[in-house]
Amino acid sequence: MIKHKALGRRAFLQQSAAVGALAAAGSFAAGPARAAGKPVESMSILTANASFDPVRPEMGRLIARAAKGIGWDVKLAAEDYNMGIGKVFKEQDFDMFIVRWTGRANRIDPETFISMMHQKDGAYNKWGYDNPKINELAEAQQVEMVAEKRQALVKEAQQVIFDDTARSPIVYPSMTNAYREDRLDGLVPMLGEGIGSFWSDINVSVKKGDGYVRTGQTSALKNLNPVSATDSNEFKELRMIYDRLVQVAPDGSVKPWAAKSITIVDPTTVDIVLREGMKFHDGMPVTIEDVKFTFEYHKKWKAPFFINSLEKFESVEVTGANTLRIKLSAPHAPLMINFFCSIFLLPKHIWQDIPDKAKVDDVLNFANEKPVGSGPFKFDYWDRGKELKVSANPDHFSAPKCAGIIRITYGSHDAMAAAIEAGECDRTRYILKPALVQDLDKLPGVVGKGYPSHGFYDLSYNHRRGPLADRAFRMAMDLVIPRDVIRQVVMSGFAENGGSVIAPANKFWHNDAVASRRTNVKKAREILAAAGYTWDGDGKIHYPG
Repeated sequence: MIKHKALGRRAFLQQSAAVGALAAAGSFAAGPARAAGKPVESMSILTANASFDPVRPEMGRLIARAAKGIGWDVKLAAEDYNMGIGKVFKEQDFDMFIVRWTGRANRIDPETFISMMHQKDGAYNKWGYDNPKINELAEAQQVEMVAEKRQALVKEAQQVIFDDTARSPIVYPSMTNAYREDRLDGLVPMLGEGIGSFWSDINVSVKKGDGYVRTGQTSALKNLNPVSATDSNEFKELRMIYDRLVQVAPDGSVKPWAAKSITIVDPTTVDIVLREGMKFHDGMPVTIEDVKFTFEYHKKWKAPFFINSLEKFESVEVTGANTLRIKLSAPHAPLMINFFCSIFLLPKHIWQDIPDKAKVDDVLNFANEKPVGSGPFKFDYWDRGKELKVSANPDHFSAPKCAGIIRITYGSHDAMAAAIEAGECDRTRYILKPALVQDLDKLPGVVGKGYPSHGFYDLSYNHRRGPLADRAFRMAMDLVIPRDVIRQVVMSGFAENGGSVIAPANKFWHNDAVASRRTNVKKAREILAAAGYTWDGDGKIHYPG
């Protein structure tokens, strides 16, 4: 079982009155001085193209059109999903960006949406957001081990982020999935993942045919390296092949998995007992040395998703045949869900020779084209851009009920829906366009449905660029977003209007006091005028003089 003790919070310094006033107001400079009195430059909204997710470019067009209400020229730039991700998270070359932050299991913990996205130097903070109050709150919630006290800090952070309009959550979408009920049985929906959950993978059975579940995706899988994985699509496939120490159960609780128990001894000490009798897919036993190696290897190579947690690991010591102890440099509240529920166990006998014998200079560049894990499915083949096939591992302690899973990449949402209608695809792993879900639900033998999620569609601002450095300008943009139209028309009703960065579906952490802003162009213009912006005879907005 997983054991927790109620632990005292580490005291942290209060911010000075001057800094507190700045953070409360969220006030930043209204663009560079050289732009004073000049027209506000045209900017672009970057989105994935329609083949990956049709609703993103539709949202982008509506928001670009709405920006005309404040006299601003905004263009849509719809690109290949992976290219867009590269522009944002590697090159940081964008103005605004529409992304769907999926509600995967580890994001039930608020660490991703508070610290990783908003703390200075946070792993996902590629937009240059830096608010001293949020930096303080983000650090404080990380070290607060009493859930109710941490909850209060997280709720306060949501309010500050909202007041500062650090970003604009557009809508909280349902996970819109479809599946063949005449072929599949035993699917287990999960918050934020719908029927594409890990629990569906191991519990689903096939009523007829070869026993394989044909699972549809619109984006090609780009990486099977568990050390470099950061994308939710990668995590969903890798978790079938590699075991984790614990799992987030469908009800949001933490369930022992490869670990028989994890005990938080005190704020900086964690004991792990490994499950006995596990084997890797090549027949080698899973040992406590593999667990120790996994932690130290990820830390050595600065695994991007886990480095924030691993930097707090002072030592990892094997204490018995099946036990180890971790000493932390500071308490780390997200450790259970963001780390133990996410990190994949590596076979030391394979990875200790990488990259030295793999002809790569960096582990993060290793292709890992034939992954060997200890998980409930064994790797069969990966036809890049087309299919990934895994087969059930009958020796696993939680052996799947199906013969295996074939992940098939379709060129578009329409193509995936057509395959489900024809019986060539059994279920969607990720989202399907809401209108197509409605259509499929009318067909015999098919279920199309929206499942609860704690993710959200988001308009992200590059705080380093022009008017987006100004809180007043960002708030005006937030006020012109046509959320009702997006919810009703683009999302076909499968959504709620966005407000806080923690969605209402994540009930324990969500701040109910943070409500979505109603569309109000008049108010947006009043805020801009009060901040010194002006308009010329053609209605084009100019920087304050």
